[in-house]
Amino acid sequence: MNDFEKLYTVEDIANITGLTSRTIRNYLKNGSLEGKKIGGQWRFTMDNIEKLFNNKDVTKAIHDNKRQEILDFIDGVNTDIKGSIQICSIVDYYCDNKDAALDMSNKLVEVINNTDLNDSYARYSYDYIEKEGKARFTLFGNPSFIIKTLELLEN
Repeated sequence: MNDFEKLYTVEDIANITGLTSRTIRNYLKNGSLEGKKIGGQWRFTMDNIEKLFNNKDVTKAIHDNKRQEILDFIDGVNTDIKGSIQICSIVDYYCDNKDAALDMSNKLVEVINNTDLNDSYARYSYDYIEKEGKARFTLFGNPSFIIKTLELLEN
């Protein structure tokens, strides 16, 4: 790990994968996810996260969870969402390589981290589909979060 490499929290990984923080902590316990404790909190490099994604059981759980979240949204079952207007949007972001997709994913994590979640709900999930050269982002949130995110993706 170099000195300037971005470090991710348990919550960041939960946002990226669509899994709960508890599930991410369970992956830590069973060794599927490796990281370092810094100041009493777990931190992870993108290499740690990619190793997690290379585990077929984890990948299947993430995929199944994402599909269920979309179906729940369609069925009106999203109990975590706050506010009167909620949006689910699926965006295909065509890019040259996985690094470009990861850069965009990191920017989306920053948008979420800078969103006041007391008044709204903002979350996304991310997949990179190498054979199609695209990142697929599934966004959940209120209109202002979705607009901020779509503007970021457009630039």
